[in-house]
Amino acid sequence: MTTTYDILLTVDDLQTCFRTEAGLLRAVDGVSFEIPRGQTFALVGESGCGKSVTALSILKLLPPAGISNGLIRLGDDELDRLTDWEMQPVRGGRIGMIFQEPMTSLNPVFTCGAQIVEAIRLHRECSAREARKHAIDLLDQVGIADPAQRMKEYPHQLSGGMRQRVMIAMALSCEPELLIADEPTTALDVTIQAQILELLRKIQRERQLTLLLITHDLAVVAEMADSVGVMYAGTMVERTDVKQLFANPLHPYTQGLFRSLVTMEETRERLDTIPGSVPHLSALPVGCPFHPRCDKGQTDARCATCRPDLREVAPGHFCACYVAPNYDNAEPKP
Repeated sequence: MTTTYDILLTVDDLQTCFRTEAGLLRAVDGVSFEIPRGQTFALVGESGCGKSVTALSILKLLPPAGISNGLIRLGDDELDRLTDWEMQPVRGGRIGMIFQEPMTSLNPVFTCGAQIVEAIRLHRECSAREARKHAIDLLDQVGIADPAQRMKEYPHQLSGGMRQRVMIAMALSCEPELLIADEPTTALDVTIQAQILELLRKIQRERQLTLLLITHDLAVVAEMADSVGVMYAGTMVERTDVKQLFANPLHPYTQGLFRSLVTMEETRERLDTIPGSVPHLSALPVGCPFHPRCDKGQTDARCATCRPDLREVAPGHFCACYVAPNYDNAEPKP
């Protein structure tokens, strides 16, 4: 793992399961990554691959049926060892989170201002007047016009882009070290998406924030990320820096994602797609979870019998695929 930089977040061998009537479902299985201070790490993959569950596991916000194991370290503190009570100052304090859909994350019966003020007073010792002034300043910083008026409005009175800005203001209210952004541009039109991404970049530069970005949009990854982890069916199948991933994707799943992109330079009658669908967690295939959909799945007999581990097949480039170049000569991840 990276040692050159000051590492803020370390996630090592994270495993998250849920108790269900069908048995124990493994939603996240052995995921590892780390994020240096001030950098952006993107988690990429199809819906249901475990990206959001990874974020909720870091914050220890899993439902009662969830079980999480593995090392989660923020700075020098091991979050996996903290009780729920000890995690309260971490959530919203040291770690801020922008949830996927602001309309369901904001409380519809309280004004936007009241919700930001509550978040501030929960983590800071200040008066209601001081918290209100800070909330207005935050709304101004995230680009909301007439912030004092918006403080009095309810979530349904704001547009989607403005609600997302309110969520960002709330996430930043206590000056976190780490910001987790879960699909921050979902359901927004292209123009507003660009504005939100530019706002996140501006805030990150000004505050030296570390960002964990969860997305399925490779264009967002190219624009925002320093390094990337590609997830499939709860596992990390590829991890490297963003330039290397776009220049030389090694896992067949990652290659399939890139083939499905539309570019301005080419004309195609049909879009490329990855055949089949993501397997249900209760019926994962034996061997590599991607091999039934893989165009190279019959190349190596091990694909259908044994799950590949994540190995450093090139400097700083990790891949979990038997047919990846240099896989058999590479060492398993530390």
